[in-house]
Amino acid sequence: MTVYVVGLDGADWSLLRPWAEAGHLPTVARILDEGVAGDLQSTLPPVTFPAWKCYSTGKTPGKLGVYEWFAYDRTTHDISANDASDFRSREYWDVLADRDRRAGVINMPTTHPAGADEGVNATDDGPFIIAGSPASERKAFTSPASLRTELLEEIPDYRVKPDLVLDEASPDELVAEARDLFEQRFDAATWLADEKDCELVHTTLFATDTLQHRLWDRPEKLRAAYERVDDLLADLLAREDAEAVVLMSDHGFAEIDEIFLVNQWLAERGDLVVEDSEARDLLASVGLTEERLKRLVDRLGLVNLAQSLVPESLQRFFPSESGRVAIQDAGIDWTETKAVSLGRGPIYVNRDAFPDEEAADAYAEALAADLEALETPSGDPVAAAVRDPADVYTGERPRAPDLVVEYATGVDAPEAIGGGVFGETTEWLATHRRTGVFAAWGEDVATGSADLELYDLAPTLLHYLGAPVPEDVDGDVRFDVLAGEPADRSIETGAPTAADAAGERAGEEVEDTLRELGYLE
Repeated sequence: MTVYVVGLDGADWSLLRPWAEAGHLPTVARILDEGVAGDLQSTLPPVTFPAWKCYSTGKTPGKLGVYEWFAYDRTTHDISANDASDFRSREYWDVLADRDRRAGVINMPTTHPAGADEGVNATDDGPFIIAGSPASERKAFTSPASLRTELLEEIPDYRVKPDLVLDEASPDELVAEARDLFEQRFDAATWLADEKDCELVHTTLFATDTLQHRLWDRPEKLRAAYERVDDLLADLLAREDAEAVVLMSDHGFAEIDEIFLVNQWLAERGDLVVEDSEARDLLASVGLTEERLKRLVDRLGLVNLAQSLVPESLQRFFPSESGRVAIQDAGIDWTETKAVSLGRGPIYVNRDAFPDEEAADAYAEALAADLEALETPSGDPVAAAVRDPADVYTGERPRAPDLVVEYATGVDAPEAIGGGVFGETTEWLATHRRTGVFAAWGEDVATGSADLELYDLAPTLLHYLGAPVPEDVDGDVRFDVLAGEPADRSIETGAPTAADAAGERAGEEVEDTLRELGYLE
């Protein structure tokens, strides 16, 4: 028997419930009627890195050492992309493997490079990892490595990432490709269950997030994508080995009402100083922009060739048509800079810019107050709250930011600099919010409603499967979603799963993928 966990990246009940009630998603409706469902509160900020690992470890970012896509080294002032090797914890499927319980993981974004945790995943007994983006099927993307050959023999067309240039494809093309990818993910899931005897299989459908960012104004297109997911879920529920099926998302989604460029705001205050790029300005003045380069290679059918031949350092050298540039490429003057934002939430104070820690702390406190008082041009708050990381995260909080901004729903705050503080536009029409989806159906699963936190899923699934719950998790075993024997059984406490950050790094592949997805300029 197998427990199937289906991660719908960015899924939001504002879409799924009305469609289920209207009969467009009959399998989702069945799960809601026969199982248990509710909201799932994500981490802060609610982004892919680190949200998926918060799910798989049951821990807050303070124990994982990862808070966003990028990390800041306070000693060298380097800004680098995070990958699987940066997370300081084993995952719940490693706990299962310790008990000789086989598990498989498919397409979870934070699993690249596969086997980055010093070989713990590299045995023929599992866990079996088929890494998610930014991995590529053209390279090593499985653990153990031999799994790649077996997978491609079973699913020859398996793709880790879309082939389309996302911001150049039509809505119909985006949906058609997403539906193909969904089918491959479910095929891989059932293959792992059948051929590798996995008792738990997790698969992430990342394309739901990609579509929602770009097609929020085309609900009929989004519904067409989810209808295919619903069909595949129906097949899953009909399998004889389906002991339970769990649906979850790493965060929810909301329409963008306003874009706030926090680093541009910091720059205009004089808190962030960026060196000028005369070459980039010259390219922009003659119309040589990143977008035009992308459209040209797309029309000529040279996308794959350009990606393989043009160095990432040269690709990022081209300016965007908006004048924005990713903060990672902006040439920060660290002798003058006091603070920088790395993505949608974390703000780091450059403590070298202050005479002592007391002065840096006083600056951070004043900065938090200014952000909390800041309003959009329409008079709405930019931030719902600005928090001290110690109040948000557990553990020792390695590499933690100085402030964590919880932006108001509908406010998107990318890390780019250049352009206006407010009023900019991107290819994104919607962005993340903290409230995602949870639902479960099957044997010994309760009925009714229950609201969970992302951190609760790992301990609850371990307990359901009769495995020990690590003593250092932050989530709880949620007995209100269980029935039968698991609901009556006492929790077995297991050894902590803390680990050192180590292993092979993915390098520029992470940044390449972030640009393709629209997370970076």
